[in-house]
Amino acid sequence: MNVAKHMAGPQGGHYRLKQPQKRKKHNRIPARVLKSRARLLLSGAGCIAAVLIITALLAMPHQNAEPIEAAASPEAVPSTAAESISAKASVLSKTTSTPESAFQQLGDWRLVLVNSEVPLPDDFQMTPTLFDTITVNSKMYPELTALINAAYNDEINLWVASGYRSVEEQESVLDRAVQRRMADGMTYEKAYEDARITIQAPEYSEHHTGLAVDFNDVEDDFRETKAYTWLQEHAAEYGFVERYPKGKESITGIDYEPWHYRYVGKEHAQRMNELNMCLEEYVAFLKDD
Repeated sequence: MNVAKHMAGPQGGHYRLKQPQKRKKHNRIPARVLKSRARLLLSGAGCIAAVLIITALLAMPHQNAEPIEAAASPEAVPSTAAESISAKASVLSKTTSTPESAFQQLGDWRLVLVNSEVPLPDDFQMTPTLFDTITVNSKMYPELTALINAAYNDEINLWVASGYRSVEEQESVLDRAVQRRMADGMTYEKAYEDARITIQAPEYSEHHTGLAVDFNDVEDDFRETKAYTWLQEHAAEYGFVERYPKGKESITGIDYEPWHYRYVGKEHAQRMNELNMCLEEYVAFLKDD
């Protein structure tokens, strides 16, 4: 039996001293075991959460599958150029979007391709000759002479305003165009951008080949003249095509120029007209043929 002992305290009080009690034993789990169990629980919870997330994602409708695939594959994206050409040419537009493949030069000098993506080939041979006072490529001189004579015989007022240009001359042409626009209040950047709509950069101008000519006054209203109508009907008979036709701007990279004609040879000119193709499309067409 436990006996409580009393001791005298201040002011006659007593302190009651309790007998020490026996401590109860607890079955404690070691800390390292608790940590191990906690890690297992967290790991298990993480796995369950991951399974739930994956299951939810798989159950969702794949609304974004097509756009992602289209963005990853350039061929799946509709080409602006393809919308304005025939079904056959729309297939070619996938090729023309890549300069490395579409703008590769062919062996035929008459089809040499020079545009904003492709400079004049280093090995291109241009032997100059004068047509009146205009320098042109001697290889097409006979056909150009025949064309002008035929127009004259049909009482059509047609003359050559511009032909071959050296790189230095092209620099001057572009610079003058930029300066005129700056005089009208444009910044240099805006003037240059606007001038490039109709004027190629030096080394990238088709005039370097000597196979391109500008007719008459080199103005937009040329398309309203009898000379333009005559060229549309007869130019291909002498190997010439309208180089930058309306509706092909996104392919040629140049604005519509009714005065600019290019010598490609009679058979090529007639076939290009039949297929309604500009030179970029036609070169790709021949490569793929």
